[in-house]
Amino acid sequence: MTIRLGQVEIGKIPRVVGTLSSAAALLGFRRAAAVCDIVEVRLDQIGVQTDDWLSHSKAIEAQGLPVIFTLRLAAEGGAWRRPDEERAGFYEIALENLAAVDVELQSKLLPRLAKLAQARRKPVIASIHDFTKTPSRNALQDRILEASQVASLVKIATMITRLADVETLRELLDQDWGVPLAVMGMGELGFASRVKFAKRGSALNYGWLDVAAAPGQPSAAELCQQLRGPA
Repeated sequence: MTIRLGQVEIGKIPRVVGTLSSAAALLGFRRAAAVCDIVEVRLDQIGVQTDDWLSHSKAIEAQGLPVIFTLRLAAEGGAWRRPDEERAGFYEIALENLAAVDVELQSKLLPRLAKLAQARRKPVIASIHDFTKTPSRNALQDRILEASQVASLVKIATMITRLADVETLRELLDQDWGVPLAVMGMGELGFASRVKFAKRGSALNYGWLDVAAAPGQPSAAELCQQLRGPA
């Protein structure tokens, strides 16, 4: 199955997402210096008080790169430590103006935002993170099935502590979930696993544009070089 983020089709070929995590990088973004298909704006790291974050995000889209808006909960590796409900307004603004949003499966906001996104014909990514381990295949399957009922795309990122974890995640990509699936490993084995999963069919593959946003995350340029050869 394929979906679209702006003008970029997701699902048939692996796409590289470049993550922006600082105000300076957001304000100074230039497509010519970025190696990616899509840009993720991590407003939890950048700071919701950043002046004109929306206009700068829209300027990125005007350069031809769709933007995924993320305001990540601290419980899943982000910097948002206020009540979950207080994020809703930011997500609603993002759905009105940007290509897609990323919301944690555990968030009570997800069903509401998914309904709003459907009305606006925008994709919602339901994300699942585990920074300590890779859960069992059955446990991950249950969470993917739950997420696929409301989301346009499901994203899983877990900590890899042994080679068997890589196999557990890889096997998820062999199944048809009815929505595109993005799978990533974190930790020392993270980089190699991300390249492997991208080649296996992981729909979105995240690399940093300014600073790593997760343990073992490669740069977007490194990912592109591994997947497509030298620029």
